[in-house]
Amino acid sequence: MSQEPSEPQPEGQDAESPAPPEELKPWYYQYWFLHPMIVFWPLWPVLIIRSPWHNGIIIGSLAWAYLITFGGLAYFRLQEGGTVTLSTIAYAAPGLLLTVITQIHWIRNRRSILTAARSVSPQPPGDSLPGGQPARSRSRRTNRRRGRRRR
Repeated sequence: MSQEPSEPQPEGQDAESPAPPEELKPWYYQYWFLHPMIVFWPLWPVLIIRSPWHNGIIIGSLAWAYLITFGGLAYFRLQEGGTVTLSTIAYAAPGLLLTVITQIHWIRNRRSILTAARSVSPQPPGDSLPGGQPARSRSRRTNRRRGRRRR
């Protein structure tokens, strides 16, 4: 009785569905927009964290670190008061505005993009057997220590 561990599902995405094709990327997830936006906090980390196209652990952890670090820095700068507070607000305002705009756009269009992605490639090749039975996504693990058993 071998139980396979269940993998956590990313938010808003099924575990079986791969990332949508590159052609379906909205303007704010295309590289010409995303790469220069790293200077606008919190736009870049929010786009990376919520993106179905950028789901690597390295880029995700970098986005979380950027979001938390600069969020804490902004918090402490806002506590100082005076011109430091005004400069912090002036620096963060464009990023906050762009974040709100892109997230409203993503919320409105996410379902249609993911539906179009499923219709383009409903199942990856080799995902089902000819008889209509779904293939196992993971092969059974071999037990390297067959001679030893737990009791």
